[in-house]
Amino acid sequence: MGGTPSAGHRKVDMWQNHNFDSGFQTMNHSEAPSIISSLHPSSHLSGMSSMADYEPVPNLSDQQKQKFDGITKSPTDGQYNTVRAIPELTMLMKDQDNEVVHKAVILMQNIAKMECDPLRRQNEARIVDPRVIFTLRDLLRDKVDHPNIIRFSLGTLFNICNRQEGLDLVTRAISEQPDIIPNLIRHIGTFPNSIYKYAILTMHSILSDKQRGGQSVTIARQQDAIIHVTPWLEAEKSEKLLPVIVDLIRVLCEKNNDQKIKFVRMGGPQKLLLILQHRGYEGLLWRTTQLLKTFSNFDAPNLVAFGGRQILANLLSHGSPRLVSSTLETLRNISDVPSKLKEDVLLKSLLELVNSRNAIIRLYSAQIMSNLVANNRPNKEFMCANHGVVNLVRALALATKDMADLRDKEAQQMEDYIESLICTLKNLCVGHAMSDKVQAFVFRDPALFLHKLIIMRPVLLKHTLSLLLKVVSQNALLAPFRQCRIGEIGFVEQLIHILRVACTQLNIQEVIEGVRVKDLVHLCIQILRSITRDQDILNEVVFFLQTPENSRMGDGHTLPIFVLQKANIEENTKSSTLALIYNLMHHEGMADVLDRDDILAKMLQNVQMQSVTHPDLANLATNILKMIYEKRERSRTVYPRYNAYLENQFGHLSMATPRSEILNSSGEAYEGAGEQWSQPLSDDSMAESYCNSSGRDSSKTYNSPMYHSPPVMYPDCPTSLPETYYEHHPPNSYHPRPTPPQYSSYENSPSVYNDLPSNPGSSSHLSDQHPVRNHRF
Repeated sequence: MGGTPSAGHRKVDMWQNHNFDSGFQTMNHSEAPSIISSLHPSSHLSGMSSMADYEPVPNLSDQQKQKFDGITKSPTDGQYNTVRAIPELTMLMKDQDNEVVHKAVILMQNIAKMECDPLRRQNEARIVDPRVIFTLRDLLRDKVDHPNIIRFSLGTLFNICNRQEGLDLVTRAISEQPDIIPNLIRHIGTFPNSIYKYAILTMHSILSDKQRGGQSVTIARQQDAIIHVTPWLEAEKSEKLLPVIVDLIRVLCEKNNDQKIKFVRMGGPQKLLLILQHRGYEGLLWRTTQLLKTFSNFDAPNLVAFGGRQILANLLSHGSPRLVSSTLETLRNISDVPSKLKEDVLLKSLLELVNSRNAIIRLYSAQIMSNLVANNRPNKEFMCANHGVVNLVRALALATKDMADLRDKEAQQMEDYIESLICTLKNLCVGHAMSDKVQAFVFRDPALFLHKLIIMRPVLLKHTLSLLLKVVSQNALLAPFRQCRIGEIGFVEQLIHILRVACTQLNIQEVIEGVRVKDLVHLCIQILRSITRDQDILNEVVFFLQTPENSRMGDGHTLPIFVLQKANIEENTKSSTLALIYNLMHHEGMADVLDRDDILAKMLQNVQMQSVTHPDLANLATNILKMIYEKRERSRTVYPRYNAYLENQFGHLSMATPRSEILNSSGEAYEGAGEQWSQPLSDDSMAESYCNSSGRDSSKTYNSPMYHSPPVMYPDCPTSLPETYYEHHPPNSYHPRPTPPQYSSYENSPSVYNDLPSNPGSSSHLSDQHPVRNHRF
C-alpha cells in the first residue's frame, strides 16, 4: 500500500501512542457511534473510569525495541502500512517476553480502534485473519496473571467486534474454535483493572449478532454465563454499563426456560426490581422493564409477592412513552395474580391513563384494571369511590363513537379496548356494597350496550351479555331494558337473534375468534330466563319466539326446544333452558305450543328418569311436565282416575309452587366478579406481537365469521349509535315487520313473575373462573 513516508510515520505514531482514544479505551465520547451505539453509545459509557490510566506502555530495552523495528517499515519500498503491521504484531503477541506481548497487544488494540472509527478507518477492514482472534484467545487463557495484557486483549476483541466485518470474523473463529466463549466468560468475574467491563461488552457484542450469534449463545448457555453475569446487576454502580448487563441477560434467557430458572434461583427478578426502585436513567429503566416482561410470563406470582406491582406503578408517571408502555405491558401480565397488598397508587394511575391518546397505553390500562377489580372487593370499592365507573362509561361512549371511522388494525385495537372497558364494568357490577348503584349508573344509557349486541362481534357479545345478566337482576332496570330501541330493534329481539345464530353455529365450529359458541348460547338463555319474570317482557319474548324463523328450528321446533336437542351443550345450559321453558309455560299461548310438541314431552320424560345422576334437571323436568298435564286437565272433563294418575306420577306439586323455588332448585352458583385477562402472547411477549384476550390474529382481515346478515324481517342494522337512541324510525325493509306487543306498567305483572332467581348460574368454562397460569398474555 502506497503513501508518503510522513503520512506513514503519523499512522504508526497513532498506533504507538497509548493515550490515543477512539471512545472506548478511556470510555469517553467518541466522534462517531459504534455499531452497538443503539444499546450503549459512547455517551452511556462516559462515566466509566479510564482504562489507559492503569498502566502505561512499558519502557522497553533496546533489544526488545528491535523486535518492533520490522513493523513500521516495509523492507521493499520503505513505506509504512497496517497490512504488514498486523501479522508482525500477531507474532509478537506470542513472544515469551511479557513486556513485548504487552506492547504488541496495545498496538493491535489501537489498530482495531481505527478500524471501527468511521472517521479514520479504511473502506476495507485490515484485520481479516482469524489467527489474530485465536492469538487473543490464547492470551485470555494463558496470561491470567497479567491483568494489563488481559485488559488490552479484551479491548482489542471489543473494537474488532464494533465493525460488522470484524464481528463476522470473530463469529467464524468461534465456529472453528468454540473455546473462545468460555475464555471470555472466565473474565466476566475479573474485577482488577475493570477487566469485567470489557468482557461483558465483548460478550454482548458477540451474542447480540443476529446473523451468527445463535451458536455463540448456545455455547454461552452451556458454560453457565448467566451465573457469572447476574451478580453484576447488584454489584455494578454505573448506570451506563447496567443496560448492557440487563440486555445480555435478556439474550441468554430469551425463549430458554432453563436459563430463566437459573436466573430466578439467583434472585434475578428481585435485583431487577431494585434497579427500578433506585435508578433513574431512562435507558436502564426501559431495558429492565423489557427483561421483567419476559419473567412476568414465567414467574408472575413471585414478582407480585416481591411488590412488583407497587414498584412498577411508580414508573407510570414517567415522561417516557416507551417506558410507560413497557411498564404497562409487564403489569398487564401479572395483573391477574391475587394479592392482598394495596393497589391504590396503581389504580389511580390507570384511571388517568385509560383515556390516553396513545392507543397502546389506554388498552393496557383498561386490561390491567379489568384484572385488578376481578374478585377483589377493596379494589372495586376504591374504583367506585374515585369516579372510576364514571370515567369508564365515558371512555366506552367515546370509543364506540370513534370506532365507526376506523378500519383493519386500528379497528381491531379499538375493539380490544372496548372489550376491556366492558369487562371492567361487568366486574364492577357485582361483589361490593355499591353494586346496585353501579349497575344503575352503567345502564343509564342502555343503547350503548344494545349497540354491542347489534354489531355481533363475538368478544364484545360475550362480555356485554355477561354485563346484562348482572344488570337485569334489578327489577328497576327492566323498564329501560324493555323500552330501549335502536331503530326498531330492542334487547329481546336481538337476544333471540343472537341465540338463533349461535345455535346454528354449534355444529359448524365450537370457537369463533377465541369465544366459545356454547358460552354465547348459555348467556342468552340465562338472560331470557331472568327477564321473563316480568309479564310484559315475557309477552315480547313469546312474540319473537313465535316468528317463523324462531319457531321452525331443526325439525320444526321452537328455539328453546332446539337448544335442548343439541347434544354438545352443557348441563348448566340445559338447566337454564328448562327454567326458561318453565317461565314460558306461564304464557297461555306459548304453553299451547309447548304442549303440542311431542319431542319436548319425550325429552322431559328422559330427563326425569335421570333423577339419580342429575337431580336438579330431573326436578325441573318434573315441574314442567306437571304444568303440561295440569293444563291438559283443565281443558277436558275431569276424571278421578286421571287425577289419581297425576298424583301418583308427581305427588302433590301444584301450580302454586313459587317460581323462584323451582328455578333455584338447579343449584347453579352465581357468577363471581367476572373474568380475568389470561390469554398468552407467546413464549416471549417482548419479542412477539401482542395477542389479545380472545387469541385472535390481528393480521387477518377485520371481519367476523359469526356475523350473519339479519333476516328479511329486520331493518338494516346500524354500525354506529344514532344521534337519538330512542327515536322510532319507519321500517326500511321490503317485507312488513311484525309489531311486538304493547307494554303496560311493570307493577301490573303477576307477583309470581317478580320473584328473581337468586342463582342465575355461570358458564362452566374455565375462562369464567380464576385464570389458569399457563394461559397468559
